[in-house]
Amino acid sequence: MSSRRHLYPARIGFLMAIASIVLYFFFNIWPLAFSIGMAFTNAREDNLFVAPEVMRNYDNAIACASFMKTNVTLSLAVSRVFADIADTMDRLSSSTSALMSLVNKSQNPSEDPMVLLGIQSLYAESLRLRTIPGTVNSVLNCSSYGFATSKSLIEPRILDDLNNIYNVVSEISSYYASMSRDSLLSRLSQILELSKGASTYFRNMSSDFQGYLDNYIESVRGEKESKMLRFIGLDNFARLFTDPRFYYSLYKTTVFVATSVPLKLLLGIGLAFFYSTPLIYGRRVLRGLALAPWALPLLLSGLTWRFLFSPSGQLGRLFGIQLFTDEWQAFLVYNLFEAWLAYPFIMTVTMGALSGVSREVIEASYIDGASLWQRLRHVVLPLVSKPLMLAAILTTGASLQAFMVPLLLNGGGPTRVITVPYFGSKTGNVNEMIILFGYNRAITDKEWGYAAATYLIVVLIIMVYVAVWMYVSRRGGKSGL
Repeated sequence: MSSRRHLYPARIGFLMAIASIVLYFFFNIWPLAFSIGMAFTNAREDNLFVAPEVMRNYDNAIACASFMKTNVTLSLAVSRVFADIADTMDRLSSSTSALMSLVNKSQNPSEDPMVLLGIQSLYAESLRLRTIPGTVNSVLNCSSYGFATSKSLIEPRILDDLNNIYNVVSEISSYYASMSRDSLLSRLSQILELSKGASTYFRNMSSDFQGYLDNYIESVRGEKESKMLRFIGLDNFARLFTDPRFYYSLYKTTVFVATSVPLKLLLGIGLAFFYSTPLIYGRRVLRGLALAPWALPLLLSGLTWRFLFSPSGQLGRLFGIQLFTDEWQAFLVYNLFEAWLAYPFIMTVTMGALSGVSREVIEASYIDGASLWQRLRHVVLPLVSKPLMLAAILTTGASLQAFMVPLLLNGGGPTRVITVPYFGSKTGNVNEMIILFGYNRAITDKEWGYAAATYLIVVLIIMVYVAVWMYVSRRGGKSGL
């Protein structure tokens, strides 16, 4: 007796099968679990995959501020520097105010020697502004204290204001002779406003540097926490159920299902009966041409319809359709486009069902005196009802998940204020179906946790729809319908 030969030992096959099962569940269940988990987090584009260097940057900024706060000698030195800067800004403000007074009193400021002397004095005072950024950066240099960070301990806008003051003073010094009184006073008012703001800022830092550091630490901690992925429980769902855009997208999806499904069924079933009639010459060729929407890529079809129905397109001009500005005209085009995409499927299912109807049954009903409508209603439709019911279920599910149709035609627009009673108002796209609503929250708003919560609700809605249809189908099967 010869022994059976194996390609490899049984234990190797067992291990390979186990590995395949593990990989299958990992690549199918892990993405699903990850998506569901995101619905309960504050996931956004800027906090989902944060580089360690970014978090280290925040930590070093906090450590630097804490070090300066506990180092009394350093804090006192920094306070004195800021007090000197505040004094400089006060002197600049005084010089600017004096110059504005001279300009107001002078009959011809561009030729007044006192005004010229005031401008030269202001320019000389402003030269000290060029050294302030270097001085500030030297005393607030965290890297020199062992805490490398790109976060600044001082608001960048303040240093920008100092640079703007110098630039405006330089402009006045160079071109004052060609400036009118109003133009000169306008620039001096700008200098005065920025100088007083900088003086107040540095004076406050000098008088309460410890308090400033406390506020800075809290601010950086807040920024750091915003970059951290956190479990927030049902916050996304609470926010979703108070968002008027969500309810309006549910309303628009429901209306779209109620209008597009009957239209698709009527068009598909009607064409199926039309092409099944032997009286139509060349019906096989025509039937093949009717399947064109299936053969064309969806992106090409969408762009073609968008071009045709845009205000400058042939059909848009012919029928006066405002695809991008009129809510319900755009919605009508959605229905037409959806029907055009789906009728080949309905037509094919119906024709397949009609091919199974016995000719003898139809002839018997004809002999019994049934009219065309009676034969259609009481003989043909009951025999093809199950395939049509399946097609209706599938096309209803497709309408519930409408996404590419509004996205390709006009992005779900137009955009305007959406008001829902008891839920307030919010600006959004008035033709956003529920799937497109979640897509825009993820892609446009970058709020991935909020979008995941939206899609979780969508899944629950579809599961309820499927459960209802299964219940109805089972009851229909038991009752013989």
